[in-house]
Amino acid sequence: MFQRLIADLRARTPLERGNSEVGALLASSHGDWQPDCGLTSRPGAYTRNCAYRDDQFEVLILNWAAGAASPIHDHGGQRCWMMVLDGSLEVDDYVRLDPGDVPGYAYVEPRGSRLLEPGDMDLRTERFDLHRVKCGNGSNAVSLHVYAAPLRNFFVYDETAWRCNVAFGTYDAMLSNRERFSSPV
Repeated sequence: MFQRLIADLRARTPLERGNSEVGALLASSHGDWQPDCGLTSRPGAYTRNCAYRDDQFEVLILNWAAGAASPIHDHGGQRCWMMVLDGSLEVDDYVRLDPGDVPGYAYVEPRGSRLLEPGDMDLRTERFDLHRVKCGNGSNAVSLHVYAAPLRNFFVYDETAWRCNVAFGTYDAMLSNRERFSSPV
């Protein structure tokens, strides 16, 4: 699944391309989505299923149960492209207003929401480019994510407590043979 996308990104990594070019690659791969691919799932939560990973990028498929929501989070300084494959997802945008120089402290504010339908995309490019993603329409959703390097760690934010904590990128499942991955999970 998504072998053509992965091959294209191996030939020229996401950071060697413009944002619109990576977006076009994702859009052209929408037809490669196989709804019956057996993604790991959890009631009321989302799962992170790794389709490919090397030192230059990773491709994940997130499986969102109805009612699932991510915490408010950044992307560890990485670029992240997300495309909805199935269902719909609400993206709540946030901005971090403090300089990020005090460990554990973060002042964030909401800056709007968008509903993404199949084929719609979201791009994150800045250090404090924050969002929360929710599957709140009563049905499941699936999204495709490309990170410009494996997402090893990032911050999650608590807007009411003005706090942030380090989180680590983990996978619920590996969708390809383990030999395809150049670094440990």
